[in-house]
Amino acid sequence: MITNLQKTRFVVIYADDDQDDLLLMREAFSKYDNSVEMITVNDGTDLLEYLNVVYHTNLLPILIILDINMPKLNGKETLKAIRKIELFNTIPVILYSTSSSAVDKEFASQHEATFFSKPYTYSELEKVTEKFLEHIKPEIRQLLLGNNNH
Repeated sequence: MITNLQKTRFVVIYADDDQDDLLLMREAFSKYDNSVEMITVNDGTDLLEYLNVVYHTNLLPILIILDINMPKLNGKETLKAIRKIELFNTIPVILYSTSSSAVDKEFASQHEATFFSKPYTYSELEKVTEKFLEHIKPEIRQLLLGNNNH
């Protein structure tokens, strides 16, 4: 199975309505370009539509990052919807926000997600993306980091 994974492009989905944040996250993940396909969507509704499309494929994401404050369906509502679908229960989800609210952190914990505050600088964002990858399955992380010589 590991040899099959070595040829796989891993999907990370980032949902955020701020176009600058989407661009910065894509840039921060660019060092993994040979292995990671970054899918960006503007809100939780778009993310759930994407998950519905890939439900029966091998293109399930290895990580989902959700901005908390989005129109239509915010990050918390999206997280609850994701956790209701058994197939997606094991996918790591990160709630990502400009706040550092204890309530948001507790909500993430209650829904088997991780909470991160958005960093202020790009160099901090690069470090945060590395911390994001600590939450994916170890065998995928090893392949991903090995493929990128990190």
